[in-house]
Amino acid sequence: MKMYLKVVVFFLSTLIILSCKQKMENKGVATDIANASGFKQFTEVKSLEFTFNIEKDTVHVVRHWKWLPGEKKVTFYDKTDSTTFKIMDTSTAALKKLNAQFTNDEYWLTFPFHLQTDNGYTFTGGDTATGPVTDKKLRKYTVQYNSKDGFTPGDMYDIYTDEQHMIQEWAYHKTGVKDPSLMTSWDNYGDFGGIKFAEEHKTKDGSFRLFFTGITVAK
Repeated sequence: MKMYLKVVVFFLSTLIILSCKQKMENKGVATDIANASGFKQFTEVKSLEFTFNIEKDTVHVVRHWKWLPGEKKVTFYDKTDSTTFKIMDTSTAALKKLNAQFTNDEYWLTFPFHLQTDNGYTFTGGDTATGPVTDKKLRKYTVQYNSKDGFTPGDMYDIYTDEQHMIQEWAYHKTGVKDPSLMTSWDNYGDFGGIKFAEEHKTKDGSFRLFFTGITVAK
């Protein structure tokens, strides 16, 4: 019996050590992914301007933003006017809507950097997998947010990277459901002073296209 208990204790201890090691390795990979896209350069950005576009069927969504990260301030430009607001100011229904839209649009553009700036998520995986959009052999990781924070708590993302830690595609699981709500590529990377943005995302069948225009970075 004593020998059995020793074996069980040793086995559990080994599992704990391996689990901790895996978490440490994955945390390091999350940093590698952020750095591969230029996180260090991104921390120097004073102003980031971009236009978010979606084409789906006959619908074309366009939103134009200018973001001052250091001041936590954003300006939204529509056809005839502009609105400046503070990040996470949800004091009115209009500001809550603008913040939710900006959070969505900015997240598509700067997702790799959120692996360094966000809290409340787990990062797991690292096995080789076939990308559901590109059919390439890539590394698959899963980012799972908690059920409390943000505008869409509980969201989950499967991200697929190449050996240089650049994201090639992802699968979005709304509120963490098993089946993905949307799967797109990460295409047409542009280099903006060492910061690499994927300027286009498409579904496998091409029925959905999300892209960025007018990206301007000032340091």
